Amino acid sequence: MLNNFRERTGMTHIRGEEMEEGTFHEVVHVWIMNDEDQLLIQKRQPWKKGWPNMWDCAAAGSVLTGETTEIAAVRETKEELGIDIDLEQADILFTVKFPRGFDDNYLIRKNVKIEDLMLQYEEVADAKWATIEEIREMVNRGEFIAYHILENVFEIIESKISLRKAKMEDAEELYELQKQVFLPLYTKYEDHQTTPALQSFERFNERLLQGTFYKILEAGKLAGSVHVYKTAPNIMRLHMINILDSYQGRGLAQNVMERLEMIYPEVNSWELDTILQEERNCYLYEKMGYVRNGKQKVLNEKMTIISYEKHVGLAQLQSL
Repeated sequence: MLNNFRERTGMTHIRGEEMEEGTFHEVVHVWIMNDEDQLLIQKRQPWKKGWPNMWDCAAAGSVLTGETTEIAAVRETKEELGIDIDLEQADILFTVKFPRGFDDNYLIRKNVKIEDLMLQYEEVADAKWATIEEIREMVNRGEFIAYHILENVFEIIESKISLRKAKMEDAEELYELQKQVFLPLYTKYEDHQTTPALQSFERFNERLLQGTFYKILEAGKLAGSVHVYKTAPNIMRLHMINILDSYQGRGLAQNVMERLEMIYPEVNSWELDTILQEERNCYLYEKMGYVRNGKQKVLNEKMTIISYEKHVGLAQLQSL
């Protein structure tokens, strides 16, 4: 069981029994897309209590005791469809906070033949591939579950921007990316003490294990990275966002910041530091709803670090 800030409480919950006030559990929804930009959807059996005979995403279910949502997503997909998925290659879409839990949504890119599926008879009546437009039409006809987050799913898919959790195997590539992004700033401001451009590989690896590092991909190609971690149960720090020069000026950073707020609905405050003299960055953060909190630190005559906070207008998804 979890508390309101998505922290483990050490308690367990028996399915079917009423949950205690202030406790939460986790569920997952798995969306699978093929190379034809079609989504794999399943039809629920007519005896299902919830949405019988309705079409749904590829797989979904509750997280069991001892599981992570990633493990649960793999298990549910195997049980319901008979196929194996690799969550290390999954796009993290968002998390919906509902009155008694957190719902993680993942997107997997995988080609599979319908005839190769092994449908779980107790749960799944049928399965097929459908385009986004076909699913919209099915919703209008009352055939597909009218999730309020459907358009959020479609918008993220159509943006071609992906967020994937980085692994230790990604460390060298992300380390070089960080140096490439920050070297021009180091040259400009001559910050010899704190610049990420001079950070050691060992220190970078330590950061990789703190909080969560995400790879930012556009159309499947690495465009940058972002690092976030909690400084308190309800406060998330946007520690560093790195966008390669060839991908800048296209709204990528803004898109990623919105996505991050959607991934962490349990926090009600975000914080970050930036360079005062980088007016374009300051403009972006203020456009995104961040406000200066008055904290600043002069590093040298060319460079001052200022702090921002955001408490309202978070792009979070809640249940209806």
